[in-house]
Amino acid sequence: MILLFDITASVSSNDGFKAIEAALKELESTQVLVGIPEDESMRQDGQISNAALMYIHTNGSPMQGIPARPVIEPALEDSKEQHGKLMGEAVKAAMNGNVTLMHEYLEKAGLAGQSAAKNWFTNPNNGFAPLNPETAKRKEKKGATIERPLIDTGALMNAITYVMRKKQ
Repeated sequence: MILLFDITASVSSNDGFKAIEAALKELESTQVLVGIPEDESMRQDGQISNAALMYIHTNGSPMQGIPARPVIEPALEDSKEQHGKLMGEAVKAAMNGNVTLMHEYLEKAGLAGQSAAKNWFTNPNNGFAPLNPETAKRKEKKGATIERPLIDTGALMNAITYVMRKKQ
C-alpha cells in the first residue's frame, strides 16, 4: 500500500495551527484600499483637494458640463487578474501561517492597484469622453501639449496611492 498523505507527518503540534489561525485572523482584519486619502490630498493651488476632484470626475457634474470619467473602479476591474493573483498568494501565505509573506503580497497587490489606477488616465480602454473645445483651449493656454482628459499637471494622477489598514 502507498501512503498518499499523513497529517501527523505535516503537523506535529498545535503551534502550526495557532500560526495559521493567527495569520487568517490578521488577513481577515486587513484592508487594502486604492484611492486618494482625503487628509493627504490638498493641491498646491489650495482650491480643491485631489480627493474631491477625483469624486467630481468619477461621478461627473452635469451642472458644470463635466462628464463622468471614473478612474479607480474601472482600472481595478480591468486589472483584477493581476492583483487577484497577488491576493491569492497572500491567502496561501496565511494558510501556511506566514504573516510576513502575507503582508508582502498584500503590499504588492496594493502597488498593482495603484499602478493600474494611475495608468488608467492614458489607457486607451478608459472610454473617457473627449474634452469639449472650451476646455481644450483653456488647457492649451496653460501650456498643455496633449489633449487628454483629467491630465493637466499630473497632480490628480500622482495623488493616487494605496493604504493597508485594519478594517474599521
